[in-house]
Amino acid sequence: MALGSTDPQLVLKVTPPRIPRTVIERPRLSSTRPEFTDKAVVVIQAAAGSGKTSLLAQWRKEALKSGAMVCWLTLDQHDSESRLLHGLVAAVRVASGRPAFVQGCTRAAASRESPFEGLTEWLAEVSDLAVETVLILDDAHALPESTLVSSLPYLLLNAPANLRIVIASRKPLTLPISELPARGHFTELTSGELRFDLAETVALLQARFGSRIDLDSCVRLHDLTEGWPLGVQLAVATVERSQDLREAIAG
Repeated sequence: MALGSTDPQLVLKVTPPRIPRTVIERPRLSSTRPEFTDKAVVVIQAAAGSGKTSLLAQWRKEALKSGAMVCWLTLDQHDSESRLLHGLVAAVRVASGRPAFVQGCTRAAASRESPFEGLTEWLAEVSDLAVETVLILDDAHALPESTLVSSLPYLLLNAPANLRIVIASRKPLTLPISELPARGHFTELTSGELRFDLAETVALLQARFGSRIDLDSCVRLHDLTEGWPLGVQLAVATVERSQDLREAIAG
């Protein structure tokens, strides 16, 4: 498949997922906070249901609001080095609205001199765009091992100054990128940091139920779910049709 052709699978991979209406903004985890703004690479590593994709959606919204170009790519087990490049090209093409971006990478992808030839061309073209760019890579845990130990580290280590990369994974990623933390260009968020604090749980429940729910019920539900984002969402779905929320939560 040529990089310039339309592939329905790529369209889905570069389309951000739909986020439930009960999701709230989380100021304490905002991408605009000092601990994140100067990082070239941010890895969000947490178990399923921890709210990784919801946080990515928030960060995407914040980046767009700041004027950055935001590229989204959901990864999977079929993303070999070549297919990853196809996905990266499609992500930038959609985010930038520039079909011509594909041309240089098409030539590089056809070259068999080096597995990194295409990525080098992609990185160079992103740099030439001369705009702040955020690349969001979701489900990195699904990548095949060959891509995890080669193309992904190469991408992270050679990112130009105008490119920030945010990666979400359900399991720890063993990447040979020790120089990034050493330079202060890397940070990581884990499951503990993604759990809702009490204020976030209360804000979510009050946004969803308004005056139908009292503070004591919010605190009880927070304690029952231990701030686990998916647990809170499931609890909301379970009790929202009940006439008496306090009784439903107690049950």
